[in-house]
Amino acid sequence: MASSDEKPEEELTTDERMAWLRARGVVVEEPAGRAPAATGGVPFTYVWIPLDINLDCTERVARKSIGDELLAVLGPLFASVAAVSDASLMAKAAQMGESVDIAAMRSVLNKGGAETFRLAPATKENGRESVYAYLDEASALKGLPKNERASALAVACGFPGSCELRGDIFIGRQKYDEVGVVENIDFNLAEVEAGSLWLCRAPKENLEFQKETQAENHAKAQEGGPEKPASGAGDGYTWRDEDEELEVEVEVEKGTSKKDVKVEFRKQEVRMTKPKTLNLKLFEQIDVDGCNWTIGDGKIVLTLGKANPAPWPQLLA
Repeated sequence: MASSDEKPEEELTTDERMAWLRARGVVVEEPAGRAPAATGGVPFTYVWIPLDINLDCTERVARKSIGDELLAVLGPLFASVAAVSDASLMAKAAQMGESVDIAAMRSVLNKGGAETFRLAPATKENGRESVYAYLDEASALKGLPKNERASALAVACGFPGSCELRGDIFIGRQKYDEVGVVENIDFNLAEVEAGSLWLCRAPKENLEFQKETQAENHAKAQEGGPEKPASGAGDGYTWRDEDEELEVEVEVEKGTSKKDVKVEFRKQEVRMTKPKTLNLKLFEQIDVDGCNWTIGDGKIVLTLGKANPAPWPQLLA
């Protein structure tokens, strides 16, 4: 018996056509109560990055079905909008240029829905594996706060500092076969850490993907030159992003000597106890062995080697 991949499109049954679309990552709306048949239910892991920075990121488990199962699994998790008032929803809709009846809006939001943001594309070199962030499709309408850790992950993948992922975020991996059929595969908790293989290669892969699929936008971006490195100032210090390092200049009294300085570099923190007290909780992790300090007339320069060379949009967490 011929499979749906072998049959001409006009000979496919409705169920076969739906299955073919889902296997390629297409979300298909169906009447309530109808769901795609499972294809074995093999478990796979994905990661939850909570909006609340006081909560730890954790691994979760779902079971494979046809295509990207996480869209169906996570959609209902975003259905709770009881805390969002009608007035807030209408104000957000107006701000976004939308004119929607509140009852229709509530109906859509109460159903819940997930959407994806591609962090790393599938390439032949990486085994046709892509990594996606899954978020509430109505996060902007609900006015959800920025998820600092998830947004930092996007920046580490080569996206600009203006890229913001809002609300609770889930990270999952997909694998495509040679004809484009997609399945969920494991994405583990350790892989959200700086230095993970997929994260190190994501900036280059995203740039190549843009070059191949959005040639005009890629050319314009190259003409415009690189984005200006971030910099800023705090209480008694200034900082700037220097590609693979960051430099922090701390104001001190003129005549301060090396023996009067005490600085400690930690994984995601810098502590100065002499000649002044300074405690910096950093935006991302640093390579402690790649850090040092020098002293000049009226300033101490802290050089922080990045654990991941991606640009930092800000100094502090």
